[in-house]
Amino acid sequence: MKYSECEKMAEVKDKSQVIGEFLEWLQYFKEMTICKLVEGEGEMEYSPIYLNTEELLAEFFNIDLKKVEKERCQMLAELRKGKR
Repeated sequence: MKYSECEKMAEVKDKSQVIGEFLEWLQYFKEMTICKLVEGEGEMEYSPIYLNTEELLAEFFNIDLKKVEKERCQMLAELRKGKR
């Protein structure tokens, strides 16, 4: 597996796409925001979590986006050299 992280990403593409579309639907059509419970001034309150959907999905599927980018750059370099 020369490009293991990219391959892992490709394996979960369909699931990731559906989850991402659902999260966007919640945000834009239902005006819902993901929040976390935090301690405020003597009481618990909800605080919005502003996360990039791609980063959130990558974390859920245990994909390292930095490795994906590195592998993509490696693929491009090999294509430019005519090795693939």
